[in-house]
Amino acid sequence: MTDTHRSITFYTDVELEQIDEDALVNQFQNGDTEAFNPLVLKYQKKIYNLMYQRVRDQEAAKDLCQEVFLKAFNALPNFKGSSAFYSWIYRIAINCSIDFQRQRNRGKVLTFEELPFEADDMLKMADSHPSPEKLLEEKELGLIIRKAVRKLPPGQRRVFNLRHRRELAIKEIAVLLNRSEGTVKAHLHHAHRQLQGMLRPYLRDEPLEWNGEIE
Repeated sequence: MTDTHRSITFYTDVELEQIDEDALVNQFQNGDTEAFNPLVLKYQKKIYNLMYQRVRDQEAAKDLCQEVFLKAFNALPNFKGSSAFYSWIYRIAINCSIDFQRQRNRGKVLTFEELPFEADDMLKMADSHPSPEKLLEEKELGLIIRKAVRKLPPGQRRVFNLRHRRELAIKEIAVLLNRSEGTVKAHLHHAHRQLQGMLRPYLRDEPLEWNGEIE
């Protein structure tokens, strides 16, 4: 009778750190799907920790971790090797966490409180016990903020949304967009400055010079 059981290879932590990832990827792309296993063993803890850090839920993090490696398994035949394997799978993980948070927070609106403005005149909108009138003002401001964000240059807008809507760290955004952390910080800084300038007239009850009226 033919032995149909697959052999199981055990690796020490040191061996996992020393595996030749490029060789394993080549083996996988040449039909040896077993070559994917050491890559999973090497990075499953890192990916799980990343998922847990993003979603703060153990079961969800486990499910997302499995989803990441499943997507990586299916996409690996098309992996070109233009980046390190971990950078590639890290981007898959970040995208999975973004999709998960988008579904979990569906309907969440980017509110004024989510913007890290430091100007004193911005603080007048904060109120722990808002009146109905104040709630209407804040709803209106939320709409204007979203329109202002859409007016940012594409690079600034994407960085701003990843930072403040998806709550990604600067390092995560840099990896996801394949940009340096310095570039990401610069985009974020310029986005903040532009938004401050666009929103300040509204908060001072002055007319907007840009098309931010409610549609």
